[in-house]
Order: sequence, then structure tokens, then C-alpha cells
Amino acid sequence: MRTLYGEQITIRTGMEFGMQMHTISRYETLFHRYPFDFIILSVHQVEDLEFWTQDFQRGRTQQEYNERYYKELLDLVQNYKDYSVLGHLDLIIRYDEAGVYPFEKVRPLIEEILKTVIADSKGIEVNTSSRRYGLADMTPSKAILELYRELGGEILTIGSDSHKPEHLGMDIPETRNLLKDLGFREFCTFERMRPIFHEL
Repeated sequence: MRTLYGEQITIRTGMEFGMQMHTISRYETLFHRYPFDFIILSVHQVEDLEFWTQDFQRGRTQQEYNERYYKELLDLVQNYKDYSVLGHLDLIIRYDEAGVYPFEKVRPLIEEILKTVIADSKGIEVNTSSRRYGLADMTPSKAILELYRELGGEILTIGSDSHKPEHLGMDIPETRNLLKDLGFREFCTFERMRPIFHEL
């Protein structure tokens, strides 16, 4: 497309890296293979067990699987640095059949995750699919977003997590307004792994 259209078109390249601690090396190889503009670091499995099938949660208490999920996220952000934002930080809520685990019980882990993200000049994604999935809160939750802002976090991206064409860009205007209500003033896009700030 760049060859065909030249400077008439701008194409940004990016991927979502669905990682676990034991898969870091393969993503390091992938990252250095291409000139990426943007990488989302996400966790969709822990110990190779899926959340949506309940394989990860099965045999664990709600406390155990929530804490294990956030511990994996913390280990990843402490050990892997070639990313732009942390994707759908509290994804486990979407697949928690026991209901929403109280934020205060996992706050210490989440705070350590956010402090690491901020110290590394990375950001977090606000994922608008929470509306599509019928969740009662944003993804990540308003409590997490407020904590991120209190800790000095500024780098935010907004993504619709589109798996179908009709979901592309869904609920982004509404999410921008919610972020303004929470005290944020800017969101980011990325070029060559560097954030570019835009007014909400």
C-alpha cells in the first residue's frame, strides 16, 4: 500500500502480544523482526489455561485466580519492556463467574503494576468492549483509572477491541467523555513506539 500510494497514505504497524512469562522470548524475537509503531501487552492465559473457558479459574478460589492473574501481569511488566500500553488490564473481570472481585483486595498488586508501567514511560489501554460485553464498569475499571491518574499516569490509548468490522471504533466518543469526567485531558496514538498526545 505504501508503494502504491506513497505519501498519500499513512500506515501504522502494531500488534497485540498476548503474553505469559514463559513466552517472553518468542515475543522478543517477533518484536525485533519488524519496525513496529505500537504494541499492546496483554494477558489472555495464565499457565496456558484460558479464562473464557474457565480452565484457569477451575479449582481455584476467586481470590486465588484473581491474585494469580495480576501477579502474572506484574511479573510481565517487570520483565518485558518492548511494549506501548498494557491492554484491558482487568480482563479477568469479564470471565469471573463469581462476580466482580473487590478492587481493594487486589489494589496492592494493581498499584505495583501501574507504578512499573509509569516508571517505564509506558501506558494503559482503555478498552471500549466493556459496553459490548455488558459489563457494569469500564475496562479497566474507573477505580483503576483513578489510581493510574493519582500515581501520575498520563499515557492512555482507546481501543474498541474489534473482532468484527461493525465493532470498529465502537463507543470511542462516549469513552472519551468518561475519561474527561475522570480528570484526564489527553489520549495517545503511537509512532515508532513513541506516544503522541491528543486532546480528549
